[in-house]
Amino acid sequence: MTQFNQHFAKGLYGITPEWEDKERLLLAIEAACRGGMQVLQWRQKKLQAAETLALALYAKAICHRYHCQFFINDSVQLALDCGADGVHIGRDDGSVAEARKACQAQGQDLLIGVSCYNDIKLAQQAIVERVDYLAFGALFPSQVKPAAVAASLSLFAQAKAAIQDLQLSATERPALVGIGGIDRHSARSVVEAGADSIALISGLFETDDIEATARYLGTLF
Repeated sequence: MTQFNQHFAKGLYGITPEWEDKERLLLAIEAACRGGMQVLQWRQKKLQAAETLALALYAKAICHRYHCQFFINDSVQLALDCGADGVHIGRDDGSVAEARKACQAQGQDLLIGVSCYNDIKLAQQAIVERVDYLAFGALFPSQVKPAAVAASLSLFAQAKAAIQDLQLSATERPALVGIGGIDRHSARSVVEAGADSIALISGLFETDDIEATARYLGTLF
């Protein structure tokens, strides 16, 4: 096991912005951790593999110092290479079964989260596959992904109904994550709709006081 916590940590979920200034990025991650961020997803699509591994290891060390889980976006192999706590996979990143097979081959275990966009059928499949969380979005217009599909807050209630139909225990049921354009003004509505976690990029890391923003968002849970 690579995780210090074998269950997905609910609450504030930060996703790294793709800044060129990597020292600024690492300082921002630490500020969010000080404010109580529970999970960080390392998302750096513009970096070469060798460069992102070194930086990801730094970021993971910061996160673990503050008991914040560390996830890798898209790449199961990178998650395994840096001993991450989990991996987030989208529609084009392979299946949950393939991710688990890769983990087994290397004698490791990863928490697995999946993007379900605005598709309740994808969510139902993810629930059956016993993922650790599923994410709906974009819930609001997103600066990072302006062309992202729009997702309704009603999806959280639909997902909870699907979970109830399967009669899953509290430890078996996946967490529900909201993503896309969330900021401190809209975050409460996402939590009230049934999200266990809210995932933010700009709404967290582009604010004037990252630590204070993280602390406020954490109070919503």
